Amino acid sequence: MMSSNMSIEIEYLLSFLSDEIGGFEDVHIRPVLPSGTRRSVDLVQDYDSETSDVHSRNGVRVRASGREYFFPVSWVREKRSDLVHALAEEIREYLEKKIRA
Repeated sequence: MMSSNMSIEIEYLLSFLSDEIGGFEDVHIRPVLPSGTRRSVDLVQDYDSETSDVHSRNGVRVRASGREYFFPVSWVREKRSDLVHALAEEIREYLEKKIRA
């Protein structure tokens, strides 16, 4: 069941990525929604002192066999499906190589 606070762009990315790579083993696809808090030093894993946008970033994070990828919502809003498809293809190729190895 989809959360009501997810944008249509995130729902699109989740659906597309589930169709494209969701069938592979060891793939985790999850939404990254903006946080309701301000920057915090205790969020070390997400903290980037150069950007200060840690709590406003949103999109979809994919973890695939030890690698992590991020699909920002801005790619969908800016109609950059070429970037979405290219990164999904990169993930697919990586996973297929792991299967063959």
